[in-house]
Amino acid sequence: MARIEMQGLVKTYGSETVVDGIDLTIDDGELVVLLGPSGCGKTTTLRMVAGLEQITGGELRFDGEVVNHEPPDRRAVGMVFQNYALYPHMTVAGNLSFGLQSRRPRGSRRKARADERRRVQEIAELLEIDHVLDHRPKELSGGQRQRVALGRALIREPRVFLLDEPLSNLDASLRDRMRMELARLHERLPVTTVYVTHDQSEALTLADRVVVMHEGRIRQVAAPGDVYDRPADVFVAGFIGSPGMNLWPRAAAGDGDPFGDAAPGVELPRDAGGAPWSDGRAVTVGVRPEHLRLAGRHQDDLARVSCRVDVVENLGSHLLVHGSLPCGGGVVAHLQAGAGVVRDQDLVLGALPEHVHVFDTGTGERLGTVADRERIAVTV
Repeated sequence: MARIEMQGLVKTYGSETVVDGIDLTIDDGELVVLLGPSGCGKTTTLRMVAGLEQITGGELRFDGEVVNHEPPDRRAVGMVFQNYALYPHMTVAGNLSFGLQSRRPRGSRRKARADERRRVQEIAELLEIDHVLDHRPKELSGGQRQRVALGRALIREPRVFLLDEPLSNLDASLRDRMRMELARLHERLPVTTVYVTHDQSEALTLADRVVVMHEGRIRQVAAPGDVYDRPADVFVAGFIGSPGMNLWPRAAAGDGDPFGDAAPGVELPRDAGGAPWSDGRAVTVGVRPEHLRLAGRHQDDLARVSCRVDVVENLGSHLLVHGSLPCGGGVVAHLQAGAGVVRDQDLVLGALPEHVHVFDTGTGERLGTVADRERIAVTV
């Protein structure tokens, strides 16, 4: 296993910068997920770690050794591609053992082949594909092909395990099962792993830490729970979650009023008890849909949103309510099934102060929540 260090990692194609100064350390045995929208640079970063893309700038180190110019076969990495890249003319056993054949030591070929067969059997049993070793890829299910691709990468005992959206070609139910299998596999074989995906469920389920990327840069590195509960900025807040966090900008404060009174959508209290945003800066207030609930107009412990219901999605276990605000914005609320909400109804929704996030509108940076402070009234 290896400790990976990326320092100022840059990748450009002509005048276009795809990865713009990545600083990241991945500990020995850690599973880190690179998460972000298409085009954010996550796959390019993975391919630089693999040695499949030349590094334009910065340093990449494995266990302190700079590997910028080391070819892929010298880095001892195992990689699983999105399309699996199995050899169609080979059996499962042949696909698994292919990477070992180039590493056969000179001398006793019989002993080397015996070791290969033993290793193939061990990996096949670990991944529960030992009963299809004589099959070719076209005879396998999608899940079995995925396991063969994983086994082919693992059989060489890599220092670093790299996975590029390995579950994206599977149907939803199989993807869920394979996600659990990958989590169990990492517990048994704690190889340093970098996993690329745009699927939040995969990231939040599998990762020791999530790296959220956007436009070639890292926006946040944190444990899955922290990325969700304490997003670093408005991009992470809106990207993480399905649907993402409700975000309501508030205008800058006027002269003599630290919070302003002409803000369309958000009205902050005049004394925030020393809150870091009490300098009158323009802020954005955010609340996750599941933290909104039906509220009366006189519950002082709640931030409130008044809206007109546009669409109600009945998802069985809950309702997803989409509403319009008087100021022209929108709101999405995750309410209990049977709440009795209908289209064109006027609603007052509330959220507890610990679930009301405040962001600096100018920088996007999260400033905190209003927990244990005076009530924020969202009068829209």
